[in-house]
Parts: sequence; structure tokens; C-alpha cells
Amino acid sequence: MKLTYRGVDYEPNPLTLEPTASEISGNYRGGTWKRNYPRHIPQTQPTAELKYRGVSHYIGDPLQVEFMILSKQHSDATSAAQVGKPEKMGGELTETHLTNIRRNLERRLLAAREKGDQQLIRLLEDEARQIA
Repeated sequence: MKLTYRGVDYEPNPLTLEPTASEISGNYRGGTWKRNYPRHIPQTQPTAELKYRGVSHYIGDPLQVEFMILSKQHSDATSAAQVGKPEKMGGELTETHLTNIRRNLERRLLAAREKGDQQLIRLLEDEARQIA
């Protein structure tokens, strides 16, 4: 049987599940019943590196994931050695981040003073005290 979805023809490919009998059974109105469950066929998940909001995580077979991480570390080390560009350390990144936050806060405070919004000025000054 040929099916069409949004102008694209395709053949249906239904899943076939083999039921397996369980130990759950009983009697209902004089008839016996037995519960059957579909037999799950485990499928290996492809190994992949994913990122969510800048944080890397990996899915797939643990051995393949470990191999992927080690090969990525090796390639990162060789590429860093080739470039010869020093990476910023954690303290430098923190200082840069705080400097950017302070600069943004000063810009917002200046705009609030130009508008004359006293409540916003108080809120921004409180925020400045929290950052300091």
C-alpha cells in the first residue's frame, strides 16, 4: 500500500513486536487470562557529542563515549600546541565577565539618570552594591 504525506509518497513500515508471556495471570468471570508483553529488542544508540547551553554531554555506548572523549582531548591538545595561543585561565575569565557586567550596569544607570527614573536608579544602585 502506498501512502502520501504532503505530496511525498512512502511505503508504510510497521514495527513487528513478538509478545512474551509473563507470570501474571488470573480468572475473570470464569475465564483465565494471561498478560503478554512485547519483547523489547535493544538497539544500540549512536555515539554523539551534544551541547546544551555550552555544556557538553555525550550519549551512546560508554566505551565508545570514552574513546570519543579521549580522541577529542588528544586532538584539542595537538591543535592548541599548533596554534600556540595561550588560553585564558579561570581567573582572567571571571575578571573579564565582571568587567562586562559593571560596564553594562554603568550604561543602564546612565540611561536611567537621563530619563530621571528614580526607582530604576535605586534598583540599579542596589545591583551595583551586590556586584561590588
